Amino acid sequence: MTPTVMLIGLGGLGSVILELLAREEGLGEIVVASRDAARGTARCNLARLGALAQGALPAIRFTPLDLNNLEAVAETVRQEAPDIILSTATMQTWWLPDLLPPEQAAAIKRAGFGVWLPIHLTLTMKLMQALRDADYRGLTLTAPFPDVVNPILGRLGLAPSAGVGNLDEIVPKVRLLSAARLGVPLEAVRVFLVAHHALEPAAFGEPVDEVPPYFLRVEHGGQDVTDAVCADELLLAPYPVTSGPATHFLTAGCAVRLIRALLSPGGALLHTPGPHGLPGGYPVVVGPNGVQPAPVEGLTLAEAVAINERSHRFDGIERIEPDGTAVFSPWAADALRDTLGHDCRMLPPADAEGRAQELIARFREFAARHGVRV
Repeated sequence: MTPTVMLIGLGGLGSVILELLAREEGLGEIVVASRDAARGTARCNLARLGALAQGALPAIRFTPLDLNNLEAVAETVRQEAPDIILSTATMQTWWLPDLLPPEQAAAIKRAGFGVWLPIHLTLTMKLMQALRDADYRGLTLTAPFPDVVNPILGRLGLAPSAGVGNLDEIVPKVRLLSAARLGVPLEAVRVFLVAHHALEPAAFGEPVDEVPPYFLRVEHGGQDVTDAVCADELLLAPYPVTSGPATHFLTAGCAVRLIRALLSPGGALLHTPGPHGLPGGYPVVVGPNGVQPAPVEGLTLAEAVAINERSHRFDGIERIEPDGTAVFSPWAADALRDTLGHDCRMLPPADAEGRAQELIARFREFAARHGVRV
């Protein structure tokens, strides 16, 4: 029996993932779910025709789904019984500040990424609550800020199987540059990287005051060549990439590769953020049995977790309390207050939706004052 993948959310990232999934062989049905039935149906039709033009024969079907209606979500999941659920749903896309004039965009970005947490937490939390109500036993992958969202949900007993993107977007660069430095085929190089979302700017050459902590090991033929290739230098080497929505293709590629590995009998060594509610990202063993942290020579799992917990502050989050409350770093909270007038020092999960609505409203007011409609 061929597997079924349910894709929730058809924003910028979700739409790109749909296009890539439509060209994948070995999937049974792709069930696409979002609130807007007319837009969703049209988007599925486009993906189907594009895949057919390239010789693929995807089975794609749309179903309406509103994550604000937990009972209806649970019933839909029971009826569809997908093997894998991948959710990209969030209340506001991450790249909107880039639309602002440079001075205002820079002011917003000084607050760090973590201050947008309520926007990314709310719908994923609702999804996981609905999946618990549905007694769903399949695998759940989430895209919105999993390095922080997933450990918060883990403290609530709602952790997804894993996140997608982030750390996994850095590893291909390190493999590529390591293979080139060694003069060997790419497939001969393995990378083991423990790192947080906060490392991405430094990894792609943006200037930073301080590089977040990480662990990096590079192997060739099973031998440690980390020092031989100067792996730390390669990790932080300038590597300009297009910013904004264009990066969805990189994230989507990581997500589709993860799904492929989950459905493969042989499995794979990959990297994911937030596996089973762990903070930050890790090397993982992926296969039909799910996602599990991979053993890393020279590093225990507890040490890896500690690296990523120390990294939270680089995204503007001081810590996550045992009850899932996120405490924001003072500099991040101050910057958000000074730009948008939104004063939030800590975020209990129960307050996420209200905080998200206020934050979105204040951002839109700020953007409108500077001539930008979002």
